Amino acid sequence: MNHSTHRGGPGPPLDAFAQVLGFDVPASHRARWGSAITTAKRLGTVGLGPVQRLLLSRQLPFNALLASLLRHPERTLTERVRRQLAPLADPLPVGTQAAWLSSAPGLREQRAWNGALVALLSGQDWPLRSDGVRGPLDDLEARCDVLAALPPGTVGLPLWREVWRRQIGFNHACVRTLRHMLGAARPVLVMPEPEAYARAAREQEARDVRAATAALEGLTRRPLISLVTPAWETPVEVLQACIASVTAQVYPHWELCIVDDGSRGAGVAATLRRLAAGDARIRFERLPENQGIARATNAALALATGEFVGFLDHDDLLAPHALAEVVLRLASAPDTDVLYSDEDKVDAEGQRFAPYLKPELSPELLRAVNYVCHFLVVRTSLLREVGGIRPGFEGAQDHELLLRLMERTRRFAHIPKVLYHWRTLPGSTATDASAKPAASEAGRRAVAAHLEREGETATVETSSPGLYRIRRPLAHRPRVSVLVSRGSTEASLASLLALTDGLDVEVLVPVSRSNAEPTRATVETSSPVGSSPKVVRVAVDESHSPGAVANRLLRASSGELVLTLDAGALPTEPGWLTELASQALRPDVGVVGARILSPGGDVLHAGLCFGSEGRLLRPFAGLPDPSLRDFGGSHWPRDLLAVSSACAMIRRDVLESVGGWEETFTSDEARGAELCLRVGARGLRVLYTPHARLVRTLAPGDDDGARDALRLREAWMHQPRSPRGDPFGHPSLEASDAEGPGR
Repeated sequence: MNHSTHRGGPGPPLDAFAQVLGFDVPASHRARWGSAITTAKRLGTVGLGPVQRLLLSRQLPFNALLASLLRHPERTLTERVRRQLAPLADPLPVGTQAAWLSSAPGLREQRAWNGALVALLSGQDWPLRSDGVRGPLDDLEARCDVLAALPPGTVGLPLWREVWRRQIGFNHACVRTLRHMLGAARPVLVMPEPEAYARAAREQEARDVRAATAALEGLTRRPLISLVTPAWETPVEVLQACIASVTAQVYPHWELCIVDDGSRGAGVAATLRRLAAGDARIRFERLPENQGIARATNAALALATGEFVGFLDHDDLLAPHALAEVVLRLASAPDTDVLYSDEDKVDAEGQRFAPYLKPELSPELLRAVNYVCHFLVVRTSLLREVGGIRPGFEGAQDHELLLRLMERTRRFAHIPKVLYHWRTLPGSTATDASAKPAASEAGRRAVAAHLEREGETATVETSSPGLYRIRRPLAHRPRVSVLVSRGSTEASLASLLALTDGLDVEVLVPVSRSNAEPTRATVETSSPVGSSPKVVRVAVDESHSPGAVANRLLRASSGELVLTLDAGALPTEPGWLTELASQALRPDVGVVGARILSPGGDVLHAGLCFGSEGRLLRPFAGLPDPSLRDFGGSHWPRDLLAVSSACAMIRRDVLESVGGWEETFTSDEARGAELCLRVGARGLRVLYTPHARLVRTLAPGDDDGARDALRLREAWMHQPRSPRGDPFGHPSLEASDAEGPGR
């Protein structure tokens, strides 16, 4: 599936030409304008190219070097910015033309922009630090338009806009790139191309409807499903389309319980009365005044008589086989309490776009974002047991309900088919979650209340509208043993030791036995927070596999927590180690993995999934970070079956209980994934946290990827797993998400 992101002779008088260009020419310089008259005449036929080249002649080398540095950042980036880029930062012309060109609009503003960029990058350490950069980046972005300060009526402004258009675009592109490199970017939306998706979705839905219709004939149990819908001020044609999607269901045993929440006009109530009169399965009630979505939904729930309740918003659409797929799933798993499906969006013209493919129940993900959303079906008795929809969380009432349901049952089932079409209307959260900030705050309070009920000590912050970060304090100061892979340099160790968050840290580095002095040598390195991390060099044989080296380092370590770290993976901000430790110390957690990026800000690792026969998938690899694709966000925490060992933390007792690492793998990737499978088989969770962000500055070493892939598939086949394979992946993850181990 293709994805796209939403990347001369006599001329006019000299003074007239100067006025067109928008700046004054001092009398002492007018004699130098003779050749410019010809240029002015040529502007009418060949455009503004000559002026652009003349004006930006000193800016272009700066642009070229900057683009090269950002395209291929490396450890020498900051040094090259200071040594090579800084001398090119002044675009003001020199020579005989300098006096009059220096007054051109935008030049001095561009010089200020260049200087601010140089100051930002030359003051950075490597890898580029993420903390404290949002302010400077916001300031840099505000300066991108070098003509912004000119009054709207400035003479010649349209011409100057054309002269500077490409440079202003270049400025903005640089800031966007820097935001991704520095961890301060908004998510990039990477979705299937709308027309291609809509065509494929229609064809797939037609096949699914035929299959579901045929499968219904074999059902012996046909439960009644009550659809509850609160309506308020709904456009009549939208409301009619919503109800038509219900009456078109191929599974006929449903009732629609719809409540008009005191709409001011008569159209909603009149439409609902007419439709209810024509179909006895439609049950309608009108509230005398608007009471809000929570109370209106509960009023609709009070009308329900079905064994299960499905939630349908008044302006959305159900796929024709939505209820059929629900009852078919219940036939195979009758004890299921909560069901949900994939979804997509539909615009005002009925065009479907932006599918969202979901995993099975992921508690970590559900606490961070309401990924379940639509189509949600709940056992009626359970829904009433938990008290239905709770007022006070309007805008996030469904998220709050799901958290309470998860507290009572883990019998959730995901149907990996698009059964719900979420209509996009102006001002709706389907279009933009930031359109309703009160809803986002309600969601934050819902997560905080859930954690309090669960007895978890934590604080909840809003990362972005509808997305929440949970911070868990450390109950004690654990010792962390960092096991670094081969190839560490003194510079990378220094970068690592500069960001240890004040924890008790020891770093164990393998060295060739032939090059080692004593078997165990210790070097004390001061820390900016006052602790004393130590580097322990451990002699290993050159012939040892990565697993054997890791086990050797483990035996030489003493930490309560063990962190595996690629030699080239370096943290970019404080708090990364505390984040990993706070997650790994949770008693139900086994392994915690981090977000690992390229120097240019693209995702390398944001969790691993398993495809058919144990093939490793990287759903976000190669995308700008953060990215929001049809499988969710690279910046969302989640439960997984495996994470990359390039940065993964595990408690020592857990690691020792499973016998350490398998030593026959030649790649760290496969070795780490296989360990995660064994830990998960013991009932412990494997988590991905995006809040520990690292940059991999070195390319991975060579390995026998094909052999390791085969061994990993063998391990996968021997592990207990759900019928669909990886419960935290999705059957529709693309072949492009597959990579061999170690890449």
